Amino acid sequence: MVSSRSSSLTSGDTLKHAAIGAVVSLVTFFLPFSPAIGGGVAGYLHGPDREAGATVGGLSGVLAAIPGAVIATLIASVFVIAGPGQRSGLLVAFVFFLVILVVSVAYGAVVGAVGGFVGAYLNEEFSGPTETETERFRDPTTLREGAGSDGPDDDPDPDPELTGFDEADDGSDRN
Repeated sequence: MVSSRSSSLTSGDTLKHAAIGAVVSLVTFFLPFSPAIGGGVAGYLHGPDREAGATVGGLSGVLAAIPGAVIATLIASVFVIAGPGQRSGLLVAFVFFLVILVVSVAYGAVVGAVGGFVGAYLNEEFSGPTETETERFRDPTTLREGAGSDGPDDDPDPDPELTGFDEADDGSDRN
């Protein structure tokens, strides 16, 4: 028997949502905790399951960390001068790349998972992008007619001059 968690993680939408979240993380790289923003988007798109949202958010953070580590290594490699016969400079650059990759993947996975959890919670709270009720978009007169009333005149409108803060004036003055 396949659990709902494993079926949601093997769907094709998981990778698509994680990739969208990674792109959001890369676009917002200049903001603090940008993997949380991308993970939140991925978790919100993935659905109301918080565990699956955290998973897709973490995957989003990992996908966003890889280009970041490559760019950081390219920038840092400017400072490593390796002439002919100097293999230690290339070794230092490679070790630096591995360290940056491990740290950025761990950071992206943890922060993205937190964002994915929050995104899935928000999806549950706001009924998500795919669970919009179609009744909201119908004409109000068709809803009244479908509810068994004789037409739009059965529900009289309140006094248009009265607001929620006004009270009906009975002619007495309370000073």
